[in-house]
Amino acid sequence: MFRTPDPHAPPMVASDFFLWRALPLAALAAAIAALVSLPAALAVFAIAAGLGALAARQLAAAARLAARQQLDQARQQDFAELAADWHWETDTGLHLQLSHARDDLSPSLRISAVRGRQLWRINGLLPVHGDWEECHRLIQARQALQLHLVLHLADGNVRHIELRGRPVLGHDGQFLGYRGTGRDESAFVQSTRALRELETRHREMVNHLREVIFRIDARGRFTYLNRAWEQMTGQPVAHAIGQRVLRWLSKDEARYLIARLEPLLDGRRESMTVEVRTHANSQSSRWLEIAVSARFDSAGGLESLAGSIEDITQRKQAESTLYDLNAELERRVKRRTAELEASNRELEAFSYSVSHDLRNPLRAIDGFSQIIIEDYGDRLDTMAHSHLGRIRGASQKLSHLIDDLLELGRLTRAPISRAEIDLSALARSIARELHVEEPERDVRLTIGLHLMARVDPMLARVLLEHLLRNAWNFTAGRTPAEIEFDARLRNREVVFHLRDNGAGFDMAHVAQLFRPFNRLHDQSDRNGTGIGLATAQRIVHRHGGRVWAEGTPGKGACFYFTLPDPAS
Repeated sequence: MFRTPDPHAPPMVASDFFLWRALPLAALAAAIAALVSLPAALAVFAIAAGLGALAARQLAAAARLAARQQLDQARQQDFAELAADWHWETDTGLHLQLSHARDDLSPSLRISAVRGRQLWRINGLLPVHGDWEECHRLIQARQALQLHLVLHLADGNVRHIELRGRPVLGHDGQFLGYRGTGRDESAFVQSTRALRELETRHREMVNHLREVIFRIDARGRFTYLNRAWEQMTGQPVAHAIGQRVLRWLSKDEARYLIARLEPLLDGRRESMTVEVRTHANSQSSRWLEIAVSARFDSAGGLESLAGSIEDITQRKQAESTLYDLNAELERRVKRRTAELEASNRELEAFSYSVSHDLRNPLRAIDGFSQIIIEDYGDRLDTMAHSHLGRIRGASQKLSHLIDDLLELGRLTRAPISRAEIDLSALARSIARELHVEEPERDVRLTIGLHLMARVDPMLARVLLEHLLRNAWNFTAGRTPAEIEFDARLRNREVVFHLRDNGAGFDMAHVAQLFRPFNRLHDQSDRNGTGIGLATAQRIVHRHGGRVWAEGTPGKGACFYFTLPDPAS
């Protein structure tokens, strides 16, 4: 900041001059009068004192005026320096005689560097457009200057300066030169450029969007549209700007759109999304999704609408296709359900036929074999008794097999009703029945406490009975036999297991374990029909669980299963 205060006080007026000259004369007159007469001396002294008081008041007023003028001058200097970064003045030949610049501009614009130079002769100072023609024209016409200049500093930086000046005229109107200021506008120019670059990038980004971006004034006319409008309508953006929006819609479409936008237009909602079906330009119908928000002025009046328009025709077509596919799928499901119900009815009829038509011959075979043994047993040799025993055993086994097949079919079709079941209590009940059937067996049965599950009560009993009987049968050769039923938490899932120390099996054939009629051991060694494990697997699968087994020949087997709760 450059400040040049005036070191000189304001000139003394004529009255002050004579007043201060009169004081010594009055004092001398009072001294002379004292020699002649005391009253005359006192009178003269009173006059001198009055003159002195008047002089003091005049001096104080002059001092106050000088201080006020100095303060005003400093204030004007501060205002001038705050308003401008460069002060300059030229002579009649437009040579610079005064130049004060801010510190960062001073190396190039200080008076020692530019004294005697004309503006267009200053090193590194050029107009933005490149020549001084406009400056010369204004100077020749003695008009005020307003130029935008670029100053290249010695350190390589560039400053943008707005130069202002006006001609200085004498009292007789004679031209004395130019006086003016310069303001560093570099920060403003840089921010303006950054803003323009940001606006350009934003415009490019918006123009590359597939959705139409729009802005509408309060009269319903387009004020902005991006390039996607041309792709959607086939018309230039320039033709649409200033046109009413409803021009591109039919009357019915326009009424529908206005009705849907009513909550937005009256201020009840700030934004909303509307789907509109159009038939523009006699083309096939298209679906448009319009997302729009409203802007209101301080008085609550609608100021503008802005938003986006997306062509969702393909999505609507896909939804329609999907709806048709779902309808067709639903029809197929109903048809297949009817066919399945018919098959189930046929299966029930077949089961009834098996249950009645096959049991009668089997009962006849078993009954007549028993009659022969009872009535003619003493006439038959040992071989005949053996054959009749085999016939009876085969007929009874076939009867059990029919029962198991009917049960397997029934379990496949029966509805599931879940309830909270204590599997531990259920397993103990089945174990007591097994001990009653073979009380001579030495079996150590371990059952975990409070093994709970949400399962169908009847199916749960069938599941545990098949698994426990399987373990019971295949531990017949062990003394003591060991059977364990418990559960563990694995990976946040309850896994039940039933482990035994029986005959076990080869893991190479584990895939055949749950297939009906597939047995991994000699049928003469064990009881059963080969359907129990298949039935257990069906029950677990119907509950949405998994079942698998691990075993080693001669070292026992372990069956695992899960019974997940649908509510989980």
